[in-house]
Amino acid sequence: MVLVLIPLFSLLQLGAGQWKVLGPKQTIQVWEGEDVTFPCSLSPETNAEAMEVRFFKDYFNAIVFLYQDGKDKRYMQMTQYKGRTELVKDFITNGRVLLKLQKVVPSDTGIYGCWFSSKTHQHEAIWDLEVTVLGSPPLISVMGYVDGGIQLLCQSSGWVSQPIMKWIGPDELELPSDSKVNEDTQGLFDVETSLTVQEDSGSVACSIQHTDHSRVVKSRIWIRKEVQDKLELKETWKFAEALTLDPDTAHPQLYISNLKRVTYKPIPQDVSELDTRFVGKCLVAHQGFLSGKHYWEVEVGHNNCWSLGVCQDSVDRKKLHVTLSPMNGYWVLEHEKEDFYFVNNPNRIRLYPRSNLTRVGIFLDYECGTLSFFNVDDESLIYTLTCRFKGLLRPYIQLNPHDEEKVSPIVIAPCHAK
Repeated sequence: MVLVLIPLFSLLQLGAGQWKVLGPKQTIQVWEGEDVTFPCSLSPETNAEAMEVRFFKDYFNAIVFLYQDGKDKRYMQMTQYKGRTELVKDFITNGRVLLKLQKVVPSDTGIYGCWFSSKTHQHEAIWDLEVTVLGSPPLISVMGYVDGGIQLLCQSSGWVSQPIMKWIGPDELELPSDSKVNEDTQGLFDVETSLTVQEDSGSVACSIQHTDHSRVVKSRIWIRKEVQDKLELKETWKFAEALTLDPDTAHPQLYISNLKRVTYKPIPQDVSELDTRFVGKCLVAHQGFLSGKHYWEVEVGHNNCWSLGVCQDSVDRKKLHVTLSPMNGYWVLEHEKEDFYFVNNPNRIRLYPRSNLTRVGIFLDYECGTLSFFNVDDESLIYTLTCRFKGLLRPYIQLNPHDEEKVSPIVIAPCHAK
């Protein structure tokens, strides 16, 4: 059943002391996750401070926001709008208000109305909101060596309409590639494209774009020569740091010994509640860096879930669930399960080291804005994150095992040239 809302007084002539409500004249289109505003006003201008102002969706009693008796009645809102709405009343004496709706979701799509009511008169305006859904960010995977080159695969899913996907070279020119599109049982599109590049190709990006060309999302990967990797690793040894772990930042289930070794145990320690302590199963080093070049190595053993890198000293340590991405102040290499390695830059990029990692070298060049991860065992570069760093950075370790029987210590190892 399709509900059609008809303005109560749209067909009536305005009498003395009466007014009508003006709202958005056209359908409002917005991307999922964006904010949207709904302006409503009285014509002619009339003081609405003493009126009831109601924003609703689909049904009159489905309240998005209610202003009544000179106050916001937030307890009357539907649950899905609580914490996401604000009524701007700066010009309510002139009969103008503005409702802000934050971080729209697909279920916000529908028919909206704003209704003004005084002791003698009432009127409403109606409009549509359409929320356009983006698919998943492009995920780049390194598939391995093919025909003398390196094969890359880029994938994205969940698009309402078929998107445009392409590869972009270091000169920002489009690269020829093969693409494949599938439509699932819900009518959503999954798309993937493959590309073979040489070891010295440098920066390559996968770009995915909505068909109206209004939104582009990119993921980027760096392709380097093996010889260059080894030379670069040897250069980093000049900047080796003697790091120590900071017990005052460690989660209670992370046990530290010799300020170099951290082990996960299921029974938490009795530790002080400190502002510096993370609520997640992680910790940072005593040392922090505001400039310069710094290198350290970490033995990860055979743990099945860990993260290594740096974080801003100012990150919210009391936030439990956070994506370890540059946007949130984290530059890390992550490992899940047996052979799933990835970084967020800012979207997830899956990595395929030549062998499973047991010892990772980390090199920070603050001024150049790079953080590089090396497989120390075969002296290969795994990945380089690039960013313009700000503030104090601290070496970061997260140990959050899926299988507690396969837990081994993670150790800040002494750096040495082979």
